[in-house]
Amino acid sequence: MISPAFPAVAYVRPVVIDPAARSFLLVPDRSVPPVTWSVPRHSIRPGESFRRAAARHLRRGLRLPALRIASVTGRLPASEERRCEEYFVLAAPAAGVWPCDVRVLLSPGARWWTTTELREADVRVEPNVLLDLIDGYWEGWLPDGVVSLE
Repeated sequence: MISPAFPAVAYVRPVVIDPAARSFLLVPDRSVPPVTWSVPRHSIRPGESFRRAAARHLRRGLRLPALRIASVTGRLPASEERRCEEYFVLAAPAAGVWPCDVRVLLSPGARWWTTTELREADVRVEPNVLLDLIDGYWEGWLPDGVVSLE
């Protein structure tokens, strides 16, 4: 939700990942069939970096334990469909494994997925290029920094 005191200039969509299982958390949107799985978005305050906004939401908002922000970030530019830029920031546990059930902290309906499971089951993911970002990160073919998801 956007606060009037901090109008959004962009959104961050923190992707909680489990490197050991090569999986990540998505939440279902059942408002319009068929179910679409995605990552919640949160406003970035003016002057705040997308990494800081992701950490703020995950650490303060969800009370996740110590985490590490990955060096690869996906960026969706503003378009007619999206009025603001969106940044997909990958967040892993600082200790190598999550010490608690972060799925429950994210959302009651959240689920761990692998990109293979999503593709094989033909599950709808928004945006669909999120799977390419995750695969590129796991396989190491994406450069460090901000990667366009256009």
